[in-house]
Amino acid sequence: MIATVTINPSIDQHMVIDKLVKDDAIRVREIRRFPGGKGINVSRAVKELGGETVAFSVAGGCAGYMLKSLLTDQGIFFQAIEVPQETRINVIVTDQSDKTQTRMSAEGPRMELKDVDELFKKILSCVPFPEWWVLGGSLPPGVPSDFYARLITLLQGQGAKCILDADDEPLKLGIQSKPYLIKPNEYEMERLAGRSLTSESSLVEAATEIVESGIEMVVVTLGKKGALVVTRELVCYATTPQVPVKSRVGAGDSFLAGFVTGLVRKSSLEETLRFAMACGTAAIMNDGTALCRSADVEKILPQIKTREIKPVTKLRPKNQETKNKRDVVCGMSVDPGVSSFSVVFDGQDYRFCSLKCRESFQKNPRHFIEVETIKSNKG
Repeated sequence: MIATVTINPSIDQHMVIDKLVKDDAIRVREIRRFPGGKGINVSRAVKELGGETVAFSVAGGCAGYMLKSLLTDQGIFFQAIEVPQETRINVIVTDQSDKTQTRMSAEGPRMELKDVDELFKKILSCVPFPEWWVLGGSLPPGVPSDFYARLITLLQGQGAKCILDADDEPLKLGIQSKPYLIKPNEYEMERLAGRSLTSESSLVEAATEIVESGIEMVVVTLGKKGALVVTRELVCYATTPQVPVKSRVGAGDSFLAGFVTGLVRKSSLEETLRFAMACGTAAIMNDGTALCRSADVEKILPQIKTREIKPVTKLRPKNQETKNKRDVVCGMSVDPGVSSFSVVFDGQDYRFCSLKCRESFQKNPRHFIEVETIKSNKG
C-alpha cells in the first residue's frame, strides 16, 4: 500500500482555446476537470499502474465535494478532513495556435494549526498502516513551513518510509527529519544546494552531499534530459525518448508514482528508474493532468536507456562514528547524531544546536565561516 499526503489539493480545470488574445472574449473549445495536487496525482498514477493506494488530504466547500467525487469516480480511496474555506481551483489553458500552456495556481484555503493537528491524527490512525508514504506539494496559508518535517518524524517513528517532493523552505526543513528519499527537479535542486548546477557532475556532487547528510536516496528529474538517482552504492542516469508533447503538467508526479511502485515491487534500482522514466514520459503524451497510461508506459519502457556514473566522492560508511562538530554561529559543541539542524555549504556539512542558529548561518554563511577560521587560526 502506498499512501500520499496532499495538504493543498486542487481542482485542475483544463481549458483548450484556439488562440489567446488579450482584452478579447475567448471561446473555450473544451473543458476538463481533474483532481490535483502532488500527492493526489501520485495516487492516481499508482492506481493506473495497478498499485494499491490511499490519499490523505483536505477538502472544503463545493470544490472540496467535487474533489472527493472525482477521486471516487477514479476508484481512489480518499481520506480528508473538512475545512471551512473552499478547496482551490487551478486553471490550465492550452493555446492551440502555438501549443503553449499557461498554468494559473491559486493560493489555497487558509488553515489553522488545529486543522493540521486533525490531519496528523487521521493520518497516524490509518489501519493497516502503509509502509510507503509520498508527501508533496505547496503549503496553504496558515500551515507552518516545518509541516513535512514534523510529519516525516511522526511517520518514520512508526516504521514508515517517507518520500518528500517539495520546494524551498518546506523541503529544506523536511530534509532535517531524514526522509528515505527526496525528489527535486533540477531547479529545486539548485535552490536547495544554493548554487548553480549546470553540469552532470555538479548535480551528482550536490546530490551526494545530501546523501552524505543522511538521506538514503536523491532522485533528480531533469525534464527532457532525463533523470538522475544517487545512493550510497549507486549513481545512475536515465534518458528519455522523444514523444509528442501535449502537457507537461503532472509528469513529475507520474515519474514519482512509477518510482515508488518500483520500490514496492522490490525491483532493482536501475529497473525502478527506467520504469519511473517511462511513466513520466508517458504523462506528457496526454492532455491536462491526465497523467500516465499504463499502455503507453509499456510501449515506452524498452526505449529508456540507463548508465551508471562514477561517484564524485567516496561516501563515509553509514554506521561510521562521527565526532561532535562546532556550531559556527554560537560555538556550541553539537553531536551530529543528535542534532536535526544542518546545512551543506560548498561541500561541507555544518551542524547547529537550534533552528535559530541555522537560519542565522543561512543568511550569511561566508561571514560565519570566515569568523570560525580566524578563531581556529588563533587557537
